[in-house]
Amino acid sequence: MTIAFERTLRALQADRSHAPVVGLVVTMLLLCGWAAWLALAQVTVYEVSDRATLEAPTAAHPVASRVEGRVVNARLELGRQVAAGELLVELDAQPERLMLKEAQAQLAGLKAQAAAIAAEIQADRDGLAEFRRSSAVAVDQARVRAGEGRARAAFDEEQARARKSLVESHFISNEAFRQARAQADQSQAGVDALQLEAVRLKREAAVKIYDREAEIADLAETLAEIEGNAAAREATIARLTNDIEQRRICATVAGRLGRVEPLRAGAVVRGGDVLASIVPEGAPQHAVALFPIAAVGRLHPGQAAQLRLDGFPWTQYGTLAATVASVGNEARDGQVRAELELAPASAATIPIEHGLSGMVEVAVEKASPLDLMLRAIGRWLTSRRSDA
Repeated sequence: MTIAFERTLRALQADRSHAPVVGLVVTMLLLCGWAAWLALAQVTVYEVSDRATLEAPTAAHPVASRVEGRVVNARLELGRQVAAGELLVELDAQPERLMLKEAQAQLAGLKAQAAAIAAEIQADRDGLAEFRRSSAVAVDQARVRAGEGRARAAFDEEQARARKSLVESHFISNEAFRQARAQADQSQAGVDALQLEAVRLKREAAVKIYDREAEIADLAETLAEIEGNAAAREATIARLTNDIEQRRICATVAGRLGRVEPLRAGAVVRGGDVLASIVPEGAPQHAVALFPIAAVGRLHPGQAAQLRLDGFPWTQYGTLAATVASVGNEARDGQVRAELELAPASAATIPIEHGLSGMVEVAVEKASPLDLMLRAIGRWLTSRRSDA
């Protein structure tokens, strides 16, 4: 028994002498493997966005009220398909409609007055033209009669001179000469009267023409005033029509109501209030992501990315594959905008719709763990120096 126990002790001592060597070898192998992985392995580095949003092929169109008013009818149901030009919200426009009817009635009356005065002016102008012609004819007739009178007066004057010669030769009596002389004087007086009649007719015609032209000018002035009032009423009608139309809030494009305000009849909206948004037809084909400004130099078009949506856990629904399409270089609030093209077929179980939010991971490079560790140390040292 004593010999067997001694052999057992020597065996245990021999085993204890080899254990440190084995442990050291295993430790060295692990350190070498870790060092090799640290220096030679390649790890994908990602830039993660602060937030991302799916967008339709064209931006969502806001439906806003241009004026303040009270709602009399609203057809805003979330998710409802609407056609372009479809009435969505109608505001109270009864006062404007009453004023519109009043303005239309006034315009109709003004147009009737204008038509009557225009017809009267045309009739006066036609009458004036006829009066000019008739006056010219009367003056011409007076001149013709004066010419006839001059011919008779010349004949009577010749007769008087002839009888004077006969009186001097004692062939006729003085009484016959005096009669011839009186006839010649009477004929000349008739000629003078006819000439004065032509002048009188001409002057009377000029006075009447002036009076009629003055009446036509007064009518034309009245017509211009009426037409001015009619134009003002037409402008009022156009303004009231536009005011009424502004109280009819319609869909600008066809699509789906993506966001709506809970409006009921009697609610009051203000000008500029956004009541709904219309998402045009078509599934979103791109996403917009906001990255920290430090990521600008690491993001480039063509890089692969993954989009995880907030409402669809990636462990259950997966992620959407995407590719960086463009990267902005102007920062706003410490963030830059990047647009990504989606590959919707990569996650068929996700109903892709406009407005879904999430976050984007962009694979920017592959680097070794050692390189990443050195970068982290460098950033830490830089931050310590800046703090100091």
